[in-house]
Amino acid sequence: MLVVDLDGEPLAPLRALEEILLCLGSWEDDDRQEPRADTEPLRLPAPLADRVALAVTQRLLAALAPTQSQGPVCGRLLAPDGRYEHAPMTVLTLSAADINVLRATAAALGRPGLDADIAELIDAHAEQLGDGYRRADRTHLASSLGRLVGLLDLSSTDDTRLLTARLRAISPCADCVLDDAEEIAYARTADRMNHVWADSSPIDRYQY
Repeated sequence: MLVVDLDGEPLAPLRALEEILLCLGSWEDDDRQEPRADTEPLRLPAPLADRVALAVTQRLLAALAPTQSQGPVCGRLLAPDGRYEHAPMTVLTLSAADINVLRATAAALGRPGLDADIAELIDAHAEQLGDGYRRADRTHLASSLGRLVGLLDLSSTDDTRLLTARLRAISPCADCVLDDAEEIAYARTADRMNHVWADSSPIDRYQY
């Protein structure tokens, strides 16, 4: 798949999710090691239980982190004749099963009727995703993760196959100057990615 450099934006919800899942894993461990007769045992919905979602989140973070905020040390992706520079794209191979687990995790976080303590934990960690204009809660986090799943699960097209073949053929540190056909393919693919990541918002669209 193709992953675009969004200056680290896709990593923020994954890092918040990792913190949440680390806490839930600790709760599970404490509950198993010191069960209490006066309280119900902790029951996490799948795939939050048994650190399944945590393992997937950490694998995805490890894979995606090198593709973000690459800076000048990596090769540039240039329009024909080097007229201007595009946001870089990286070819990655990710597990379809991991993407499906992330999808299920996003759904579990936003599910109505979630245990109040778990919901409070998620809200507390989701607040770090907010800014001066928008308040972030577990619904916002679930939505951000869902949009990330959409980027990672973007369907393959002739455009993405053309770009993938070109990017695989060059050194990671070398500049890549697109030809006219590849430039058109990049623009169409970037539009699709923008639609998914920015949810059609002209404010949040990345520039390419």
